Amino acid sequence: MMKIDAKGVSPDVVAAVAAAVTAVMGTGALALRIKPSTIWSLTGRQKLMNAH
Repeated sequence: MMKIDAKGVSPDVVAAVAAAVTAVMGTGALALRIKPSTIWSLTGRQKLMNAH
């Protein structure tokens, strides 16, 4: 069994990501690394600034 690297990520989030990967990619795919990121909030802020 392969270990998933998910330091600093809650087990609930790991389970949700694993379920989403399985739903989209099928049972042959694995999420090997899960890490927190601020890219979504940064992108949202940038879109707001560009809208003015």
